[in-house]
Amino acid sequence: MSFSDMMQSGRGPGLIGMLMALVVLIGFGVLFVFAFDEGMQGGPQTIEALIKNQGQEIEGYRSRIVDGDKQLATAPAMLSSAKELTRIKRENQSQIDSTAALKTKIESANADLVAKKAAFENYKEQYRAYVRGKAKGETMAQLETKSGAVYKNVFIREVTPIGMQVRHDAGQKRILFEDLPDAMVDYYQFDPSQKATALADEHATRTQHEAAAAVANDQADQSMAQQRENDNQEKKEKTLRAITIGEAQISSLEADIVGLQTQMQQAAAEAAAARAAGHMHLNKSSSIAGYIRMKQKGIAELRAQIARMNATIQ
Repeated sequence: MSFSDMMQSGRGPGLIGMLMALVVLIGFGVLFVFAFDEGMQGGPQTIEALIKNQGQEIEGYRSRIVDGDKQLATAPAMLSSAKELTRIKRENQSQIDSTAALKTKIESANADLVAKKAAFENYKEQYRAYVRGKAKGETMAQLETKSGAVYKNVFIREVTPIGMQVRHDAGQKRILFEDLPDAMVDYYQFDPSQKATALADEHATRTQHEAAAAVANDQADQSMAQQRENDNQEKKEKTLRAITIGEAQISSLEADIVGLQTQMQQAAAEAAAARAAGHMHLNKSSSIAGYIRMKQKGIAELRAQIARMNATIQ
């Protein structure tokens, strides 16, 4: 039997007290031997002094016995506290184990919930794709929106995350989901987050298209500018060639005039010699002078043309 079991029994404190009394009696016996044995008296020490000292020791033993009794009196309470502490520790460990098991169950339930939610969202997405694809090409005699607009002979061209694209008697229209009847909103499973994503994609596509168009326009402008520059350069070269030809024609006409002037001088001299000899002679000077004036006129016209062409290439 352990000490704690003995203390919990009804006889434990009495048995301990009896043992301590036995220890005291044995102590008294030893003291008696010391007191009356000459070999143990310590030489010249008197019996009275020895008895006094032994009495003091006995009082010390008694005091310690009293303290031991007090401690023994508190032992059941301490044992009860120890048992309660042990019980609380067991309960705490049980609570810890239960909490860990519950946490594991919660984590498993959360994972199962996430999986089921993902499966449900996948089902809704498949349903949206089916009903929206099926709606393409359907017709309605009339469609009235929440804002009060009425469309006649409606032909559904497409149902997107943003709304419904339709053709009707008055033209074409994209009707937003927020303006469609509640029954259609529920049937086509409108999702605001999908609309926001679709609008962002649409904006990005439009921005990209506009940027591409701007680049294409810039390239077209550059191409046209280059073409104009090439045309101007070609026109300038053509004009320069025309100027060169005109100047060559002027030089040719001037040479012709010089020759005609020489012929006119010769004709005048021949006419004068014939008159002096009294012969008849046709004077060609006047006709030659006419040729000269005609060529001089041609030179003037060519110079005017050259001046106009020089003005265009400045």
